Amino acid sequence: MVLQNDICKVNISIDTTYTVESTDNKPYDLVINPRHLRHNDMYKTFSIQIDLFSKTISIALIGDFYSYDKDCAVLEDEILTILQNNAIVQLNINDGTMIYFKEFDCFGCNYGIYRVQNGYIIYGEIEIIMLDFNFNKKWSFSGKDTFVFMSEKKAFELCENSIKLHDFEGNFYEIDFSGKLKSEG
Repeated sequence: MVLQNDICKVNISIDTTYTVESTDNKPYDLVINPRHLRHNDMYKTFSIQIDLFSKTISIALIGDFYSYDKDCAVLEDEILTILQNNAIVQLNINDGTMIYFKEFDCFGCNYGIYRVQNGYIIYGEIEIIMLDFNFNKKWSFSGKDTFVFMSEKKAFELCENSIKLHDFEGNFYEIDFSGKLKSEG
């Protein structure tokens, strides 16, 4: 995933070679492990490169094994907000330090985080979650099956005034940003 603003360019990918507690890892400027995961735990490592145009900071962020890098982050001014399944990590892009970490309750895996007017939408396998700006859960919405679709239809589509969803059985849902069902089919 690549994000950019006037301050920096951020590249997030998965480092499949990283091993917690090993001396054979590729070098990073910072290693952040907010859950204190160990070598024998199931984990995934995000390789985060922050290019500030005058210097580059490389960060290994260790988190949940069921973390996905496609839509995993939001860049707002000097704050990088990263989703690692059921946890949020915020980094200061100027020095790479962790400024916030919070876990939240959810069902299934989470695939993406998106900034909206009232907070953040989390696209999950089983539920769509709305978090406020303090990452407290405001509401969640679930369908009849998982929000993973195996055809040309998108399982998740964030629109200007609503969220459109297709579940695995082909059911359609449209919800507003209050979590209320607008239409179903």
